[in-house]
Amino acid sequence: MNSPLEAIKPGVRALSAYTLAPIEAPVKMNQNENPFGMPEAIRDEVMRRMMAIDWARYPDFVPTRLLEKLAIYTGWPADGLMAGNGSNEMIQSVVNASIEPGRRVVLPEPTFSVYRQVITVAGGEVIPVPLTPDLSFDIGLLSEAISRHQPTLTIICSPNNPTGCTITRNDLAMLLNISRGLVVVDQAYLEIGGEDCRPLLSDHANLVILRTFSKAMAMGGLRVGYCLASPELTREFNKARMPYSLNMFSMTAAEVALDRRELLQPLVAAMADERDRLFADLQRIDGLQPFPSAANFFAVKTRIAPERLFAELLKRGFLIRDISKSPMLSGFVRISVGTPDENNRLIAALREISPDSE
Repeated sequence: MNSPLEAIKPGVRALSAYTLAPIEAPVKMNQNENPFGMPEAIRDEVMRRMMAIDWARYPDFVPTRLLEKLAIYTGWPADGLMAGNGSNEMIQSVVNASIEPGRRVVLPEPTFSVYRQVITVAGGEVIPVPLTPDLSFDIGLLSEAISRHQPTLTIICSPNNPTGCTITRNDLAMLLNISRGLVVVDQAYLEIGGEDCRPLLSDHANLVILRTFSKAMAMGGLRVGYCLASPELTREFNKARMPYSLNMFSMTAAEVALDRRELLQPLVAAMADERDRLFADLQRIDGLQPFPSAANFFAVKTRIAPERLFAELLKRGFLIRDISKSPMLSGFVRISVGTPDENNRLIAALREISPDSE
């Protein structure tokens, strides 16, 4: 061996790591977070419970209390639920349990780049299916790809990151019926928008649903995600993840968020209202074309070079995401929804740097 790097899989060496530049700004609109944060009453209750716990002990090996609360919240039995370190761990567990060299994954693109990354690391083959020109799911092409390749997995993000498009329950049911493999639906933004596919679980044993506390539940920094599937599948997925991946603090915070979710619901509704208002305002700015979104962000086509728009907004205190290197998204940025004041100031800044102002 001439170099230690020869021990690394060629497919992994060819990948670009998923990363985010350590750039800070007063107004953060680049990671699709809940801009309103966690209500103080929930934070206080989390801290009260944590002070009564012995931190020297490991967390519960199986987060039984959390799974029971999730069962009530989702309407799905606890033995068909799995919780862990963010929905990213859920993605990795499903892929690690099912994908090996020679197995295929149908993947609509552009989408969340972590899917392709974990599939490639596992040795799987990605069968990409492009979105339509208006950045919607192409159900015809997806059906054709599944029928032709019969993949081990089909992964659909709905609402899709970074485009915000969604799949209907009827279309999903049709894809489930023609697929001999698993169909994984990542519904990280479900509470903000999109059609809940949970009712399909009872009739489709090949459906796997992923969700998170990071977005609507305002817990991005605590990393809690969960999976809904048949109990037979969740038993296998659990074998492909590390023990104790959900720490005691995050587990407790998720339990309190479910106990007091009535405090979060008005904030989620406000986020959806701000999304609709921001979309209307962005449409009025010369040189920008926001695409409809059911989530708390927009893919925005810009006549200004994306890197220049990013830099100009950063100078004014706003951090957005340049997504112009993604498939089909040359000339695009992604903008997350902020608070009413943040959105107002963003619109004012965009008017300053629109093509008409040059």
